[in-house]
Amino acid sequence: MIGIWALLLILTRMEAAWLSPLRPLTSLEHALPAWPPIAPFPLWLERVLIAPWARWDAHWYARIATEGYRAGDGTTQFYPLYPLLAMPLVRLGLPPMVALTLISLAAGLGAVLLFEGMARREMEPAQARRATLTFMLFPTGFVLFAPYSEALFLFFAIGSIGAARERRWGLAGLLAALAALTRPPGIFLLLPLAWSLREAGGRLRDTGFLLLPLLALGGWSLARITAIDGLSLTEHGFNSYLYALLLSPHANQVVTRQAFLWPWEAMGRALGKLVREPDVDLVLNLILAAGFVALTLRAWRWMDRGERLYTLAVTLTAFSYHTGPVHPYMGLPRHLWIAFPTFLALGRIRSRWLSLLPALQMPAFFFIIIPYVLEAWVP
Repeated sequence: MIGIWALLLILTRMEAAWLSPLRPLTSLEHALPAWPPIAPFPLWLERVLIAPWARWDAHWYARIATEGYRAGDGTTQFYPLYPLLAMPLVRLGLPPMVALTLISLAAGLGAVLLFEGMARREMEPAQARRATLTFMLFPTGFVLFAPYSEALFLFFAIGSIGAARERRWGLAGLLAALAALTRPPGIFLLLPLAWSLREAGGRLRDTGFLLLPLLALGGWSLARITAIDGLSLTEHGFNSYLYALLLSPHANQVVTRQAFLWPWEAMGRALGKLVREPDVDLVLNLILAAGFVALTLRAWRWMDRGERLYTLAVTLTAFSYHTGPVHPYMGLPRHLWIAFPTFLALGRIRSRWLSLLPALQMPAFFFIIIPYVLEAWVP
């Protein structure tokens, strides 16, 4: 699987480098040509291999890795572990996008290997390979190669569930805590971990590891409130408390209008926008989300209860996240994709058409990179 990961890395880098001159967006893309190579060679390599991926949230992470968190500027919407890991590399002299990309690539490869290892422990090698490819080649899987936090999150999340299945409770709790410091859905790992503990007949003293993700999330919230943002409640209501306590009261600096609604309400607003003013962003998001839901429904009966609980929590949260009237479901497919038990369960199914699924996904995987690099779509 390392060879396939390396091949995808090379191909996605080549594609992004070829697309970049069509719409250069960073200062490096404007300053240097993608071809031919020019001096200084390290800077040209950064322009070709890194700069085309510096889009959307990547700029926020680079800002945090360089300047840290600041009150009121929206940076606290982004959980801390990913940019904090990049900070030492930045201080050693690496450009922030390079540092973030290196962390994502290492974590992404680790996540793929952990996923394949988990699959191989419960199914035949061919099925494990198919499940891993299906996971990697889901269209938004390209963020494994981008300066985004999903690769790091998945490394910790997959590792946590794998450790729990081996009854290594302390390690499972630690990895879940690190996932919770990387992305908000990390807290949902409590569901499969608690189920694994129950199935293993764990004793009461074993439940202490479940506190680690809660302590990690609480620690970050406390640090953010006391040292950066303060406790800002501009109004009463669920979203006001949610953003003040767990997310960021200044999240509107990142996405001007956002809120968590009932899933059917958020979907209703998205479909209304689709009917009134269809656009590429929303069409892509709904198509990819529909594909993920179809795969999840197919895989559902092959999941254990812990996997179902985690997948359901991630899916409902993703469909509840409303990002305003213009682009009402920004990031929806990426937010769904971290429900990785769907792909693990697909590998358990003996089906001829499912064996073709990675090949069917591949064109969409490479196609979806085009609007990302051209900044015409938020993944």
